Amino acid sequence: MAQRFQAPRKLVELAVEQLKKERVVHPHASFNDRAEHGLRKEVAYRDRDFLHRLARTKEVEYIDEALQWLKRLDIVSSNAAYDKNAFENYRKEIKRIFHGSWTSFTPVMERLVYMLTSVKRPRRLLELGCFWGNTLAWFAGPCVGSEKQFDADVIYGVDWNKAMILQARKNFAQLPNSDKVTLIADDARNVIEQLQGPFDMVYLDANDPDKVPGLYLILLKQIYDQLPRGAWVLAHDIFDYEQADDLIDYVEWVRDKNHFTESLALDVDWCGIELSIK
Repeated sequence: MAQRFQAPRKLVELAVEQLKKERVVHPHASFNDRAEHGLRKEVAYRDRDFLHRLARTKEVEYIDEALQWLKRLDIVSSNAAYDKNAFENYRKEIKRIFHGSWTSFTPVMERLVYMLTSVKRPRRLLELGCFWGNTLAWFAGPCVGSEKQFDADVIYGVDWNKAMILQARKNFAQLPNSDKVTLIADDARNVIEQLQGPFDMVYLDANDPDKVPGLYLILLKQIYDQLPRGAWVLAHDIFDYEQADDLIDYVEWVRDKNHFTESLALDVDWCGIELSIK
């Protein structure tokens, strides 16, 4: 079974207490991580209301716990860190500059993805499914913006929706130090082979108007040979109930040691993310 990070008990209990105060659950509800069906007197970890609250409970401490977990597994070095003040300033910058409709990124996911890129420090980044540019903003956050933390050589964002890419270009045009960002309006399946790899960090959040099943795995297999040893692949939405069934084959493939040396689940909100290391 793959390694899986979940919130520590103290944060779980804080989130449950907040749900009680907000009258989302019964005032005498208790947490039971084996509870099923989102019962109102037993709060289960995969309950969407609980995860929505958890993603907004002590966000900084939550991601610190995730980073410590990665250190214990030797995924990152013992001195790995990210600049929390730079992140807070960057978040304000993005909220002020970027426009576009809602995405499923929670505050804790914003911080998690920023942290992962910070500790990996990739030079060549690729996102497949960048929407309005707001998910790419968090993925590429440490190497763009007024307080960028390191230099990237290439940052690609791809999305089939031309209107979204147009807005993404407007967004990044206002963001300092984003000259390495290239945004492409096309079906990712058509452009992967044209992109100049290798890529040491890839983020998957793609959808398809034709609802092609297994799209993540299709894209990953296309890009696989452009991933050097040690490259990271992030796949969003692995726990989202609307997409989980479609990602079963993807998760099985990345957890096969013949394809990736490690693949870890970060179960931090209702969408979650899979980190696979080649």
